[in-house]
Amino acid sequence: MERTERFDVHQMQVDLDAKGWQPTDLAAFADVAPSTISRFFSGERQTARTAKRIADALGYHVRRYVISSREAVAS
Repeated sequence: MERTERFDVHQMQVDLDAKGWQPTDLAAFADVAPSTISRFFSGERQTARTAKRIADALGYHVRRYVISSREAVAS
């Protein structure tokens, strides 16, 4: 079975809200375009690189947001 990773955008949103940031603020701190944040949060395009940039901007390790396919099946 191939292991794929998705990212917990709900937890990212919680952490974003806790900082009092808007998605445009996150984009600036993560050094990505606002449209990249929008696509990531919608699930349209989630890359590990963008997840790491978001996690770093929020002050957490990217592992905080990783959902493996095995976990997703179990929930």
